[in-house]
Amino acid sequence: MNKKILLSALAAAVGLVLFGVVLILGEQLPVGGVGLCSGLGGALIGLGGGRILLPLLMRGMSPEDRKEVERAERDERSVAIRTRAAQDSWYWSLYLLWIPFIISMVRGELLWMVLCPVVIVLHCAFYLFHMYRWSKKL
Repeated sequence: MNKKILLSALAAAVGLVLFGVVLILGEQLPVGGVGLCSGLGGALIGLGGGRILLPLLMRGMSPEDRKEVERAERDERSVAIRTRAAQDSWYWSLYLLWIPFIISMVRGELLWMVLCPVVIVLHCAFYLFHMYRWSKKL
């Protein structure tokens, strides 16, 4: 358990360092380097920070609420709904998600950097829509 938290904290710290590199050396980095450091930094902060914050939020819940969350995570119907929704949303937005992300990291143009978060939000919206759709079917 401690190794996972340490690794998550290390990932978040590396992400912050990458953002610091962009802020300090932004003009000196090649155009693709700025996007690459920013993208990887954000991903590492999201993965590492989420892995650290979720257990802390769970500790703040009452024991009954924690049991309910754990039960909902393991419930067969919930798992089936999340799995089918993820498959449907992934098929719809696979290329839509990765193409602007890679172009924004390589080219470093503002248009692609703005378009990338919009596409990620659309991907999440597709996922939520398909979760709703499959919850009605199952």
